[in-house]
Amino acid sequence: MLAAAMATHQILVPGDRAVIDPEIRIARGDHVQIRHVRGTVRFNTAKDWGPEVGPNGYPRSDFNLHWPEDAKYEDPLTGWHDGHAGLMATVDGQAQFVGAKATLASKIGCELRLGINDATPDGPRGLGNSGAFEVELEVRRPEARLALLLGTWVKVNEVPRKSGAPELLLMAFDLDKTWRTLKPYCRDLIEGGEIREIGSLGGRDFIKLWSDQRRAEETWMFEVEYRQLHLERVSDRHRQSFDRL
Repeated sequence: MLAAAMATHQILVPGDRAVIDPEIRIARGDHVQIRHVRGTVRFNTAKDWGPEVGPNGYPRSDFNLHWPEDAKYEDPLTGWHDGHAGLMATVDGQAQFVGAKATLASKIGCELRLGINDATPDGPRGLGNSGAFEVELEVRRPEARLALLLGTWVKVNEVPRKSGAPELLLMAFDLDKTWRTLKPYCRDLIEGGEIREIGSLGGRDFIKLWSDQRRAEETWMFEVEYRQLHLERVSDRHRQSFDRL
């Protein structure tokens, strides 16, 4: 087995394989960051239009509408946020969507599996895939406060409600100390940047987030309760709540 601690690996994930074993073990308490580097997957050879996708896959609602013959076969992951033929991983025996980038944690220790979110990667005829995703993996153990935040979250509440803000929003914190907000269905990037600092003040945890788009830093107090994240911006006490995906 390849060493897990502080290790980085380059892996090719073929489009026509449901699951591959890169021979990487994640120890209990370790996190793995999976980042798409290059490559696309063509998920349907029966039509010439629109079947080539990046790691975020084909948006689920559009896939069900535009590709009914494919959609008759149930993908491993079928949530509204799980694109067809996108990049996925299995950690602790649970399949999870990765897309362009994700950080996943092992609670029990496991062998990592990678694959394509497609029920028919190698057929039947006309529905098989071609192409591949090349990904970079980093495995290590983060400090405790950062570990609480790592992963992908979906916004469920906002107070006060910001005019024009999307009803649904994904927010991700990653092992390389970056953060991102994403459009919910296609997972396209809205905003992102660096995690500048994370610590505790007056008995409450805080995080300082630098935005590459706005060239500005904001400080948020945060609290993690089981599978919920609560953020409160220090400058105006604007609050957001998220559920873990």
